[in-house]
Order: sequence, then structure tokens, then C-alpha cells
Amino acid sequence: MTGQLQVQLTATAQTTYANSYGEAESCISKGDESNPKVKFFRDLDEALTKVIPSDPFNQRIALSGCMSSIFRFSRESLRICYLGHGPQRRIIVLYICQSCADENESYAKFTYMVMSGKFDAAFASLGLKPPDRQGILQTPSIN
Repeated sequence: MTGQLQVQLTATAQTTYANSYGEAESCISKGDESNPKVKFFRDLDEALTKVIPSDPFNQRIALSGCMSSIFRFSRESLRICYLGHGPQRRIIVLYICQSCADENESYAKFTYMVMSGKFDAAFASLGLKPPDRQGILQTPSIN
């Protein structure tokens, strides 16, 4: 694929990004650059600007089942879930979280948000169909 990839954030992801940025900046201004909040923000920024755009549509990082059109990035305590459209050269970051001890809890919360319709506009803007909401709600496996 050629051309630069456009990365957009949903309001949910933007709020998390802005909060993380503010926390990191506060630590840095106090001279505490080794604070975990600074590391988290640096990992987040690197993921959004370098790592995800380098191979955004790799099927090994796609969720499974009805959520298979959603991709994920995971590093230590950072979780990012996003949609992408290759021909449009766009990805939309749906969800960013600092994972708790149980990784499945992060994905369960995200799945609930997707299945509730919270991100339907993001799916529509890429011409993608949201997951089928019929049947039992299951947490996607992370392969």
C-alpha cells in the first residue's frame, strides 16, 4: 500500500489520549520522567504514530468471531482497539485503555461498548458493518 495512513480517534479514545498526555506532562514538569504515566503515554504515542501504521491490517492482530473487523494492539499494560480500511488509508482508534491485571476484563468492557452501538458511527464512516448483535455476547479471543 502506498500513501500515508490517516489515524483518527473516537471521542472515547481522544479522552483517554488527552488524559494520558496531561498526566505525563504533569510528571515531566515535576522532573519525574521515570514515572509509569510517562512511559504509558510514550508507549501510546509510539503505537499510534509508528507501530500500528507500520502494519495495521495484519490478520494476526485481528479480534475473532463477530469482532473480526477490529484490530488490536497490546503492549504491557496498554490496549488499543481500532478499525481500518486499506483503500481509504484510514484507521479509527475506538478504544485505548491501561489494562488491569486481567487482560480479558479490558476486552470485555470494550466488547460491551461495541455491542451497545457506541462505535457504530466509526464503522459507518469506513463503510464497515458493525458486529451482529444477535445471540449471546461473548468476549473476543485475542488469538
